[in-house]
Amino acid sequence: MEWKSIQFDWNRARAFLVTAEEGSLSAAGRALGTAQPTVGRQISALEKELDVVLFDRVGKQLVLTTSGLELVDHVRKMSDAAARVSMAAS
Repeated sequence: MEWKSIQFDWNRARAFLVTAEEGSLSAAGRALGTAQPTVGRQISALEKELDVVLFDRVGKQLVLTTSGLELVDHVRKMSDAAARVSMAAS
């Protein structure tokens, strides 16, 4: 595997996934046990790392962009794999 080709931080990807699933930065913060601004910074950093926009802000809602929609299922699979690792280790 070409490890240098991975250009993002997993924790930021997790913040993206939780936000997509929860529907807001505030709800994602609650789910992750962190503050809403922290989640927002993590998503902004991920967008910068990947050079994409993941969400459009429509009023008070966050809506996945085309890029966000293309990536969310991949990140969900990563999350599922991480859960399996934790389960196997316990």
